[in-house]
Amino acid sequence: MKKVEYIDNIKIYVDGYDLKNHLIWNENTDNILKARKYIREHYLLEQCFRCAYCRIQKKEKHGMTWDVEHILPKSKYPEFLFEPCNLVVACKECNGSKDSHDILQKKLRRGSIYPDDSNYFSIVHPHYDKYSQHIEISVVEGKRKYRVLDKNKGRNTYIACNFFRFDYEYGEWDSFDDAIISEFSSFLDNCPMDATPIEVKRQLGHLSFVLKCDF
Repeated sequence: MKKVEYIDNIKIYVDGYDLKNHLIWNENTDNILKARKYIREHYLLEQCFRCAYCRIQKKEKHGMTWDVEHILPKSKYPEFLFEPCNLVVACKECNGSKDSHDILQKKLRRGSIYPDDSNYFSIVHPHYDKYSQHIEISVVEGKRKYRVLDKNKGRNTYIACNFFRFDYEYGEWDSFDDAIISEFSSFLDNCPMDATPIEVKRQLGHLSFVLKCDF
């Protein structure tokens, strides 16, 4: 994912930031409004309009749908308020759940630069980690399911961003694999013998697929 690069008046504004007062982020001044919009639109394109965490896709561009997310919370790390590697866009639900929780695993010294090592972070870092190595997303009969592939970053991301909200029928299936097998078995049992390839393909598309979740 390409990091945001500041230009023109936005660069002048960002370069003049004192690295301390993170409260400017929520001001309604012209400078910060333009900076937030510029950052949001950059990462929406880079992320293909998908949330950095749950990977849900929404086609809106505005701030009523998307938050500019600070991976290391701005209240605890104000010096990284405009750091490109600390910025992504996230849906309101993920951003609200993650909130200002500190996801840094290794303590930084005062005045340190932003960590460039994935091992510093307890959750999947959108800039440093390959999402599909930690979490797999599948849609089965319209139900979005998340499978954690590791007990560290995958699990921590699931908890921090409250992916429990997608498991509204938790317990219906014994496992992720059982869900897919069950749905396909049902399809095969009920599929007409004279169904055309196009009809079969259309029906299969409604059953199950694994989402491409890497940017």
